[in-house]
Amino acid sequence: MFKPVLQRLVRTHPVHRRKSLYLSSHAGKVVGMSVPEGRLLLRDLNEHATQAEFVYVHKWKLHDLVMWDNRQTMHRVRRYDQSQPRDMRRATVAGTEPTVQQQAAE
Repeated sequence: MFKPVLQRLVRTHPVHRRKSLYLSSHAGKVVGMSVPEGRLLLRDLNEHATQAEFVYVHKWKLHDLVMWDNRQTMHRVRRYDQSQPRDMRRATVAGTEPTVQQQAAE
């Protein structure tokens, strides 16, 4: 439905300068690689990033508030008991520049 958007695979956080991988289930190819080669790389990176030692699963309690920095956090929704009340709000802060424009050597 939407045209593919070019994203930088390795991103540098603008504040603390730490590098992170931008991974998502809808990534389809890696520039400079054949589609099969790129998808294998993306699969391997996703498998590595989602090992139990790197995953946080929140155990919800009444009045919890969870926040994360999308610039360096891969997240996924999980099923929940829809008979329970849920108040979910999203706040987004605009970035300073598209990540594609970041220097590769940052």
